[in-house]
Amino acid sequence: MDSTLLEIDKLIRLSRLKEIEFIMSMDATERVREMRSALGRLEAGEYLLGTGPSTVGIVPLNAETVVLGRPPTVLEEPSEKLVDYCAVDTLYFVPREISRTHAQVVRQSGNFGVRHILMDLNSTCGTFVNERQVDPHGGGVVLEHGDVISLGPSQASTYIYYKAKPLGHSCSAADPWDASWVSPRR
Repeated sequence: MDSTLLEIDKLIRLSRLKEIEFIMSMDATERVREMRSALGRLEAGEYLLGTGPSTVGIVPLNAETVVLGRPPTVLEEPSEKLVDYCAVDTLYFVPREISRTHAQVVRQSGNFGVRHILMDLNSTCGTFVNERQVDPHGGGVVLEHGDVISLGPSQASTYIYYKAKPLGHSCSAADPWDASWVSPRR
């Protein structure tokens, strides 16, 4: 076997273990405090909160359409389609579950206010909301605060649909804007 490839494999595995070690070394209360602090600085609006190793980050949903996908690998031709937010699920330099143009979130405004609809863009492995597959030929799924979105069935590349409270808004135990009460509908 090629020693360089074995070293790459070792480093990939070690980096993932170190990431888990770091997460687990922090007290759950401290992790939640840090999340609450970061989310408390968001302006009022809707976001995707990346929760998987390839989706970490905060994606604002203030455009009419936000396309989720991944960059092409060295094995693929460059794509002419543009992606707004890239997840990098190419753990071993080849894609796992995320298609280059995987899903899109469409913002709709009307007498109902603002809502976001998640649509699968004929991805190879599917798009899921709360573990239910989104029909790539249907009209999409209207997202609700706390919904878990997965690009692929493994739940490795995930986001939480999050509605940030208006600044200065106080939270109570029954407050739906409070991040501690985020729980997906099933």
